[in-house]
Parts: sequence; structure tokens; C-alpha cells
Amino acid sequence: MSDRNNKVLIVEDNELWSESYKQWIGNHYQIKLASNKSEALETCDTFFPDLIILDLGLPEIKDGLDLLDEIIKKGQDSTVIVVTSFKEHKYALEAQRKGAYSYFSKSDESLEEELPFLVKQALKMQQLERENKELRSKLQQKIHFHDIVSVSKQMQLVLDTVERLKHSVEPVLITGESGVGKEVIARHIFKQSSKLNHNFVAINCGALPPNLLESELFGYEKGAYTGALKMTKGKIELADQGTLFLDEIGDMPLELQVKLLRILETKRFFRLGGEKEIAVDFRLISATNQPLVEMIKENKFREDLYYRLNVIPIHIPPLRERPDDIPAMIDYFSEKFCRENGITKPKFTSRLIAFLSHVHWEGNARELENTIKRLILSNQKVLDIEHLPPDILEASNSFLDQALASELNLEEVSRMYVKMVLEQKKGNKKEACKALDVNYRTLMKKLA
Repeated sequence: MSDRNNKVLIVEDNELWSESYKQWIGNHYQIKLASNKSEALETCDTFFPDLIILDLGLPEIKDGLDLLDEIIKKGQDSTVIVVTSFKEHKYALEAQRKGAYSYFSKSDESLEEELPFLVKQALKMQQLERENKELRSKLQQKIHFHDIVSVSKQMQLVLDTVERLKHSVEPVLITGESGVGKEVIARHIFKQSSKLNHNFVAINCGALPPNLLESELFGYEKGAYTGALKMTKGKIELADQGTLFLDEIGDMPLELQVKLLRILETKRFFRLGGEKEIAVDFRLISATNQPLVEMIKENKFREDLYYRLNVIPIHIPPLRERPDDIPAMIDYFSEKFCRENGITKPKFTSRLIAFLSHVHWEGNARELENTIKRLILSNQKVLDIEHLPPDILEASNSFLDQALASELNLEEVSRMYVKMVLEQKKGNKKEACKALDVNYRTLMKKLA
């Protein structure tokens, strides 16, 4: 925000002083004046000042602090600098305790030089606090509301695409390996869509045999087959006016693919054993870990259905391609698990975090989360590499495996570890020193 966009309200009953403040601050800001409490509160409601210079000695105010209380209660995020005379100096600290940024005295001989600097610093601090607040808010929303931890550029691109789908109802096809969070992204799309007040209906096409999958999708009439004792609505009908999520769509049998295609084209279907055509309207989100294009070539997936599904493609990269996300995910999974189970959260050493960031997570986020739970249940206050489950150590393609395979000595393993941490910190030696808990001289010695 430029200085000219900042709004400053000067609350001062002495016209000479208010004009002096205005002149000293300069013409870099939008400035308004108020000479009493009612004017000040009314201006706050219409002007929304970023900064308020408030004289604590207004004649109508009991102790100079009640107006400050009312300004703070408004919750407009205005930064307040209070003005004191010699006899009111005792109120300055109380004003800061209540929330004022700073104060100055009218008796200060260097006030003309110091006031512009104080105002500039106060507005700069306010802008930083607003940016931090906005960043925390976005992070909280992404992590706790949508269950998504995103730090890497790859996942930010995914979330940017999702953000653009707020007002879209076109079919979405989410691809990615098992465990990367395809359903999490699908629910994220649903939660911000215009169909939020309706159902989100999910079914895993690979978890059911073909005949059961068909009845689960389409529903059935009473007597449609042996055991159909009453009419039952299927997932498609339950998703009407909402969102239908078909997970592992690549496992759907070809004969059901034909029926699904017809529904997408006509928005109508029959329950099993039914004679009445039912109209439906839903937003379709599909997901798969299979290469559908290759399956089309092998006649295992219908090409016409693929193009119906793949209107908006979203690919979620595997965890091994976005190691920057792993430290944040470790923190999130550990905090979540400890909170849900009433456990004190243990400390993860920087060495363990660096190690986990270089594991080849075949099961992606799901495997990482399970590993975090197992680590915490080892009941250690400080967790290090030695506390990892044996299967993770054995399966890892990290520096430790390379060290063991090459029969390196301790010094060589140490150098390999330093190199790995430096790579993780993108060559930033200061950050590497923090992660390794060594001084700069020791780091340079290792690198040499």
C-alpha cells in the first residue's frame, strides 16, 4: 500500500496543534481532523482511518482513555498513537497496555522531526501485521478447514486451479498416485462450489464387484433381484443437485461406462428393475491413479467417456516431487494426532525432518501420516531417525541407504548428510546451519 492510500485521523481540540501535526506529517496521506469525541467516532465509521493520532487531553473525556477503548472496540484495525501533555504522561503506558502503538509528548522539542518518522513506522508495522494476519488466515483455512497442507509451488498451482472453479459446474478429472489426496481435493472443490448446500456423494469404483457397483450407483426397485426387499436409491440419485465423486474411475467395467456416459449426455437414468426414467443434475468429479490414455489404447476405457470426464484436468504430483511440503505435513499430522488422542506433542529433530523429506514415499501423504502416528506412539519426547519403523528405514532411498550400501565411514556419512540438508535448503548456508545446529565455520569445514 502506498503512503497516499493511507488514511490518518487527527483527534485534537486545539486547532493550532492539529494543523501543526498535519503540516509535519506532510501531504503523503489522506488526512481528516476531529476536535471532539463524537466527531472522532463518526469519522471512524465513515473514513476508516489506518492511523489515529489521539490527544488524551480532550476536555469532554474523563481520563483520556475511554475514547481509545471505544475506538478499539470498533475492531477497525486502526493503529493509534496517543498524544500527552506533561501532566497526562502517566496515562501513556496505560494507553499502550490497552492497545495503542506508541505515544509522544507535546513538550518534546524534536517532535516536528520525530512525528513523521513515528507515523511512517507505525503504518509500516500495521501493514506487516495485516499481511501476517492474512497469511495466517489463508494457512489456517487451507490446513484446518480443507485438510490441505500446501507449501510447494506444485501444490499451489493445484490450489490455484481449484480456486478458479468456484463458479464452475463442469466435470473435473483428478489424477495422481494412490495416497496423494485426490478425495481431499475433490471435497475442497465441493466445499467452495455453488452446490455446497447439497450432497457430496462418494463411491470407490474399484472397491466393489461389477454387479454390486451397478446397484450402488443406480439403485434398484423392490424385487429387481433376489434380496431386493425394498426400493433403494443409488449414489447417482442421492447426488442430485449436489456433487458425485467417482474414485478410481479407471476400475469401472466397460458396460457401466456406457451407462454412465448416457447419464452424462441425457441427465436421465433408470433404477435397476425400474421402468420410470429419473431426471438428475449433478456435478461430476472423478479420480484415478491409472493412465486412462493408455487404457483407451488397450480398449479398457472408453475414449468418449474420457473426454466427458476430462473437461477440467487436475494432476496432483506425488510427495517425492514436492519435499518442501513434508515439514509442514509432519507438523500438521503430528499436531492433529496428538490433539485427537490427548497426547503431548513430541519434538521432531531437524535431522529426522530432513530424513523424512528425502524418503521415497510410495504411499504418499497416507504413508507419511501413518509413519508420524507410529513415531508418536513410540512415546518419546524427542524423536530422531533411530525411532523410525524398520520398514521405513529399509524402504527409504535416502542418504542413509546410500551410506550403508557404499560402506562409508562416519565422516563420509556426515558429509553426505550435510550435503543433503544444504540441498533441501536450496544452498542457503545460514538456514543449513540452523537445521544442522552447527556454526558457520563448522559447516564450511564440512563442505571443504
